[in-house]
Amino acid sequence: MNRKEEAIRLKLLKSKSLLEEVTVLMDHKFYVSSISRLYYSCFHATKALLLTKDLLPKTHSGVINQLHHHFVLPGLFDPSFATFFSRLMQERIDDDYSDFMIINEEEVIEYIQPAQEYLAYIEKLIGDYFEQDNGNETIA
Repeated sequence: MNRKEEAIRLKLLKSKSLLEEVTVLMDHKFYVSSISRLYYSCFHATKALLLTKDLLPKTHSGVINQLHHHFVLPGLFDPSFATFFSRLMQERIDDDYSDFMIINEEEVIEYIQPAQEYLAYIEKLIGDYFEQDNGNETIA
């Protein structure tokens, strides 16, 4: 496995670990932290996907911009997942920086399944990338 593949796999492992933390946080009613972990899970998964094209954005908005430019616009990524990721990012920002925050379980629950689906979708795309890369073809 080369360094790029290892970096991608490590980002995915981090993404999965962050997603698993949500269960513990929800059990203790840490709803704002749950949203943050959901966001960072999706964030690291997205960064793993961007690495398949050697893209290393420096900011959170750069991750979204590069996702749209290199994957959504060319038709390589489902726009509904990109919209979800953008919405989750905004929720995380609102919860971190505004006086308003999610205060009930139901509001967080509406993000959990879509985040799980988002991660599974990116894992599939990356799995396809590894299969193609092993055949000396790339999606880049």
